[in-house]
Amino acid sequence: MKPTTTLLLSVLLAFVVWFIAIDQENPMIREEYEEPILIEVRNMGPGLQSVQDLTNRTAVLTLRAPQRTLESLHVEDFFAIIDLANLTAGNHEVEVVITTLNPDVEVIALEPRQLRVQLEPMISRFVPIEVEVMDSAAFGYDWQEPLSEPAEVEISGPRTLVTQVRSVVATVFLRNAKSQVEQVRPLIARNPQNLEVERVSIEPSTARIVVPVVQPPGRKEVVVRADVKGLPSPNYRLTGVNVEPQTVVLSGSPNALREIPGFVETTPLDIEGATDDVRESLPLIVPENVSILQVSSVVVTVGVAPLESSLTVTRKPVVQGAGDNTRITVSLEEVEVIVSGPLPRLELLGPEEVRVLLDLTGLLPGSHLVEPTVVVPEGIVEQGVIPEAIEVLIESLITPTATPTATSTPEPVETPAPPVPEVAESTTEPVPVTTETPAPPAEGTVQPSPVPAPDQTEPPPTETPATSN
Repeated sequence: MKPTTTLLLSVLLAFVVWFIAIDQENPMIREEYEEPILIEVRNMGPGLQSVQDLTNRTAVLTLRAPQRTLESLHVEDFFAIIDLANLTAGNHEVEVVITTLNPDVEVIALEPRQLRVQLEPMISRFVPIEVEVMDSAAFGYDWQEPLSEPAEVEISGPRTLVTQVRSVVATVFLRNAKSQVEQVRPLIARNPQNLEVERVSIEPSTARIVVPVVQPPGRKEVVVRADVKGLPSPNYRLTGVNVEPQTVVLSGSPNALREIPGFVETTPLDIEGATDDVRESLPLIVPENVSILQVSSVVVTVGVAPLESSLTVTRKPVVQGAGDNTRITVSLEEVEVIVSGPLPRLELLGPEEVRVLLDLTGLLPGSHLVEPTVVVPEGIVEQGVIPEAIEVLIESLITPTATPTATSTPEPVETPAPPVPEVAESTTEPVPVTTETPAPPAEGTVQPSPVPAPDQTEPPPTETPATSN
């Protein structure tokens, strides 16, 4: 054998041995790639849109490559594409094209190999908003026709889907509301079977919904005021009076209900000599010609604690946030505020330092139960207000216009943000000055003064700070 031939055979044999060694160390592998590849849609014609949702379609690949190459692959190494160029409206079978960035990888199988695509012209139209109230107002209250801003929205998408839309719906929860409910709610497109229609665009996607809540004629919600008698034991103080429920609903003729001052009282509760909280179920004193719905008694809890330093003061409520062209009637001339703090500070407490505010911001004309806000100076703590809510009547001084037709768009109710009470500044309405006389050191208790009805005339009660022992 010639030397040249022998040399060639040796080189060939060495190459075969090398190839076998490399193949054993890094063999070719065929396997399914474990991560799906997102299919990208390209070149959709102008004015067209697919009826199907193609945004999350994926492809599963079967690959053949060296083992080390397969182990180092990432999702970003592949591209899956469907090209819709030159396709018109109608149904099409479009091939899925896979591109790999690694030349050592071969795609030997693909699922799916084609996608069925239905293209349709995009259209738009305006649809009115319907409001669905999902629950009810509080007992004794009714909700009225909701208002929506805007009254209608524009929907757009494939023609088949847009024509299916019967209404655009906003759902609202009242959650036992006693006054108007205002919410910004998302909008949902629905078909005649009340099912959601997807793949359509709604502009705007939310709406401001206002649901008026009122009391029907012949009913009136009033506050329950506990009639507490007596004083706690010496060296103990009154910390608060809680009534459950705080309000009840009365039923009767409009004339009879109009005469009720906004509250009903319980039978007397004697706390004379108490050294701990007093809790008792008490019947209500029912006014003539009216009845109480649902309940006939309430649970009254009177808080009693060891004496620190406390004081009961009487204040006239100050109205804030009332709209223009309205007349405001407050059912109570004065309320009692229980405050506590250092005795020297209580002795110097001025009438203008404790204020009771009634915030009417955003309330519509009608009767409302408003919880008062108490403003106290630094170092003084509010312990409670008697009563816990006050009836306020808001009357519009503007003559109502003719009722709009069914096709008219209701005007939205704009509710300004509630003002933040400022402690340092006094309101324009004068605060009644109450004389506070410290009690002798041996007597360390304070009894809350009963609040007179609006038609009674009594001199202002004396405010007496308690003495710490």
